[in-house]
Amino acid sequence: MSLYIKKAFDITKENIILAQPLIIFLIVISFTFAGLAQQTNKILHLIFLTGNVLLCTAFLAGWFYMIKKGIEHNKKAENDEYKNNQEKAAASFALGKEFFPGVGEYFLGITYTTLVYLVVYALLIFVCYKAGTHYLPNPNIDMEKFMAAASSTPAEMQKYVYSLSFEQLTAINIWMLFVGGVATIFTFLTMFLYPAVFDKKEKGINVFLTPFSAFNRNIVFIFKHFFGSLGIMIFLFFLNMFVSILSLIFNINIILAIVGLIISFYFMTYAIVLIFLYYEENK
Repeated sequence: MSLYIKKAFDITKENIILAQPLIIFLIVISFTFAGLAQQTNKILHLIFLTGNVLLCTAFLAGWFYMIKKGIEHNKKAENDEYKNNQEKAAASFALGKEFFPGVGEYFLGITYTTLVYLVVYALLIFVCYKAGTHYLPNPNIDMEKFMAAASSTPAEMQKYVYSLSFEQLTAINIWMLFVGGVATIFTFLTMFLYPAVFDKKEKGINVFLTPFSAFNRNIVFIFKHFFGSLGIMIFLFFLNMFVSILSLIFNINIILAIVGLIISFYFMTYAIVLIFLYYEENK
């Protein structure tokens, strides 16, 4: 597994252009979501919401395709298929041109897959909630006050937590462990869903079957490479914790905050490269 961790790092470092679409997308989506939040008309709100979802899936189609091409570029470099470093650098820079072809080729498949993923995830959380109300202890808290405290300052949240009894805190922790555990298992079982979409492109009417055929390839791959897949998920989990803590510390200064933001962009790109790389080299 360490070989893939290092190779993904090298691919991300040598093809930094892979992070460019992510930076642009996050800037654009911040404005479009701001527009969504300001809409009070239900019809306009639905239009803005639909537009944001399609914008997200278009980005994923193009960005993931770039990353897939970046891995192919790395294979060519390993096989010394480039005449010199200049040709290799030019091929790396040309990865930016793969974004829009990826959108055109995989937009529908990624959109259907994302919608099915979100629907299944929402149903799973709903089932967990219903099961929890029957089998888990009731924390007996006012959800309005809880959500207000959660969205307020850390000091207000701390004050609210101190106002709860030991039994309430225990019940909340049990609920968090239950829902978090289910969400983690679901994430693990769908970790290679998007690489599986790019593994085989359904055509014509079969494009509607993309989420299901991709999930089938994904789940077969996970159980075939169970410990390697689990190792990568654990590695990314702890790496994400480290980056999150680092970003929190860097927020004390505007310059450091920018550095922390750059590290976050790099981490997100690296994580996707690692997932796609492991799938591509073991499928």
